[in-house]
Amino acid sequence: MKSTTRRILAAATAAPIVLALTAPAAYAEPAPVKIDFSGCADRLPVGADPAQWFCNIFVIGGGSMKLGSITQPLTEPMTISMASGPDRAGNPAQVVTLKSKPMTVPGGALGIPGTENLPGMTLQAQPKYVGNLGLSIDDSGNLHSALDLRIKLINALMGDKCYIGTAKAPIKLNTTVDPTSLTPYDDDVFGLTLNDDAYSVPGTSGCGVLGPVANLRGGLPSAAGKNTASMRTYLASKAYTDLYPALRKKARSKVVKRLPFNLPSSVLRRK
Repeated sequence: MKSTTRRILAAATAAPIVLALTAPAAYAEPAPVKIDFSGCADRLPVGADPAQWFCNIFVIGGGSMKLGSITQPLTEPMTISMASGPDRAGNPAQVVTLKSKPMTVPGGALGIPGTENLPGMTLQAQPKYVGNLGLSIDDSGNLHSALDLRIKLINALMGDKCYIGTAKAPIKLNTTVDPTSLTPYDDDVFGLTLNDDAYSVPGTSGCGVLGPVANLRGGLPSAAGKNTASMRTYLASKAYTDLYPALRKKARSKVVKRLPFNLPSSVLRRK
């Protein structure tokens, strides 16, 4: 697995997180989440060569995150669309968007099970992308994925600007890919599980006079080592010249169909 992850990282350095992974055609089972490329940016940076750009889709389709004293099931998919490739100077560039829906927080605003659907007691959490989406590899060859988030808290009394974390002080995830979790699906989709048990969670901001109450409810701020995340994620990638055929006419070099790596057969084998 070490040599494979190093090849992935090398490709990601040239074009951040381009994961054009392929599975044998015999694997025809569809992924359990919808992979939608419609969120891919329809404009590339000025001067970028469409032949060298991909749209990468990451769908976090299950799992949970512990934020202080709240364990939040990931009941709604989070879809990250990332256009990636070299700019006209050859430097890595990316355009990232995240789409998510609010998720009901168990226990609601008071943390009492069964009250989350009572009027005024509903509390919802909605992840918002801050930045820093990327790959890294440690000295042992383990692959990590970085992602900075803040969490919007939605409650009738908290206003519209109540968040856990801020754009300058977000929740900084540095997940490790569980190599035993890799699963191929139809249409060149791969599933894997991302884990992190070392991140800290900042306190709330923008919650007005209810800020201290929100922090008390959530046990925030929460130091590193007291929070855990396990996120089932599905990955897919398409070349921009396939997504937008008109861009083929603007391509200045040979269209990149696949990156020069594949997962080993031991990973693709079903258990």
